Amino acid sequence: MAKEKATKKRKKKKRKFRKLFVSTAAFITAAVIVVFCIYYVYYETDYFSVAEVNVDGNAVYDTKFIVDNSEIETGVKLFSIDRSDVKEKLQQQVYVEHARVVYELPNKIYIHITERQEKYQIFYNNNFIITDKNGIVLKTDIANNQLKTIESLTNVLYNVGEEIKFTDIDDVNSIFEAIDYIESEFDSETVTNLWADKNNSILLETKYGTFIKMKLSEDVKYQAVFAMKIINERLNNNLPVFNGLIDFTKGDITIYAEDFNMEEYNE
Repeated sequence: MAKEKATKKRKKKKRKFRKLFVSTAAFITAAVIVVFCIYYVYYETDYFSVAEVNVDGNAVYDTKFIVDNSEIETGVKLFSIDRSDVKEKLQQQVYVEHARVVYELPNKIYIHITERQEKYQIFYNNNFIITDKNGIVLKTDIANNQLKTIESLTNVLYNVGEEIKFTDIDDVNSIFEAIDYIESEFDSETVTNLWADKNNSILLETKYGTFIKMKLSEDVKYQAVFAMKIINERLNNNLPVFNGLIDFTKGDITIYAEDFNMEEYNE
């Protein structure tokens, strides 16, 4: 009886083993077939070959320029395209701030471009240097009345595609932050002219004819609000404001000077 039970157990184990072997063999065979099919479809057919590159978000550069500089060639296999490499190549173009590269199965590449927008023109040595909101130099050009003009009273260093530098300004972005704050707090017409000045300061001319000299290393928001308060108080008391200078660069003392002459100041 014991021998019969042992024999039956051995037979059941053999049957289980055969089933497991057959199942494993079937799985391996199926996997091999799938891999072969994938290999065949990918490498031996045109199914995953790049047929089209779609681009959007571009205005300065036309689509052909973007595609040419991406160096993506139609007919190559989709997943052979290194998206990081394409992104890096495109972002070397001056007006391309950001590029996103996406596979679109089965045979397309999608590129979305975010371009830098012209915002400021820096007037220096009789040239207009066009920059974006962050001071990245985009080009040199003739004057553009649609852009905010900053005239420099200090030396300017620049290369296209890099951040502009003023030799006497610690952080160029502090100039843009000051302009943005004044325009958002008051209105876009408050500042009519602006100069990047020496000793880490800026000089503004307001629509009232009053000049304001600000220290960029100090609280620009406070200086802007306090300067407008001085102007309004003088207007309310019928005191002259035209060609006046509010100077915040003299230490803790805020100076108001009448009969300010910009031509003499600039000499």
